[in-house]
Amino acid sequence: MYLLYRLPRVFVAVSLVLLLSCCRKHAPFHTPESASQVLPNITRLVKPATGSVITCGDSVEIELAKPGPGNTLDSVVVLAGKNIPLRMPGDRTRFFWHSGHDRVGQVTLKILVFYNDTLQESHAANLVILSDIFPKKYDYKVIREYPHDPEAYTQGLVFENGYLYESTGLEGESSLRLVNIGTGKPEKMVSMGREFFAEGIALFRDQIYQITYKSQVGFVYDKNTLEQIRSFDYQIREGWGLTTDGENLVMSDGSSQLYFIEPEYFTQVDRIEVFDNKGMIPSLNELEYFRGKILANIYGESDIAIIDPLSGKVLGKLDLRKLIPRGSAGDMNMVLNGIAVNPKTGHFFVTGKHWPALYEIELIPAL
Repeated sequence: MYLLYRLPRVFVAVSLVLLLSCCRKHAPFHTPESASQVLPNITRLVKPATGSVITCGDSVEIELAKPGPGNTLDSVVVLAGKNIPLRMPGDRTRFFWHSGHDRVGQVTLKILVFYNDTLQESHAANLVILSDIFPKKYDYKVIREYPHDPEAYTQGLVFENGYLYESTGLEGESSLRLVNIGTGKPEKMVSMGREFFAEGIALFRDQIYQITYKSQVGFVYDKNTLEQIRSFDYQIREGWGLTTDGENLVMSDGSSQLYFIEPEYFTQVDRIEVFDNKGMIPSLNELEYFRGKILANIYGESDIAIIDPLSGKVLGKLDLRKLIPRGSAGDMNMVLNGIAVNPKTGHFFVTGKHWPALYEIELIPAL
């Protein structure tokens, strides 16, 4: 009896599926309503040309082709990053956008055009904005020279209370150290797994944050014991340098970009590109934050760039080529890398990968 009750229902279900398939196969094709409403643009963007290079503070001419008969241009809105939108009422097809309040780097101008009260279309032009500041050249005075472990492949450096926290890299050799400045030797050290290549560190609220090169994973340690508290993941493809502005972490990835990361969930909240008056500054590496500015080693170079974190403009440069160990110029395994500041004196501690010395220096603005 149970089988006799179930068979008719199975038969009906199969028949219904076959019937629907047949109907769907021979049903006429209808274009979706949204697709049939796509209209061609009524105007086109004449100026500026995509790829145009300007200097921050320049005014950029925006020109639109006049719309055809029967179309009334009501207004134009120009959007550029986080800038306040520029609104141009009326039927003007030629006007200027001022770049003075914009960040340097690559920016996309998005131009929204409104017609006949309801119709809207958009156009875009990619621009490159150079800094309007000629970087100030800094000199320095060596206050003192300290010993440094020549086996340390220095990736990150932080100073606090007479000690240095140092992150060293390379697979199988990566570590986090609490270093006695006077001896150059670690008083505490934790080694990382062989799969990790350690990079920059930052001291944030009594904890040490450490990132890695390509693993997209970082670690948080107790600053006193160097005991690991937790790990975290991040989406930035490579980790290079790390510092903090007191609110967020700031991270470099070897490009011209700096990323601002909130330290609880390690999500990106902002990003800047770093440019001087000639172009982008690539290969940003180890970072330090001091008095509202970011200092950055440039990988493979003897320069330290001093950066405005709001605009990305390079405000100054410090050339430390005279501190490079004799005979190591051009050796990428012994490049300058490592900046830490003593907030009480304003002096900086600088060193490099496999350097035998650590230098305490005082910055002197060039005349």
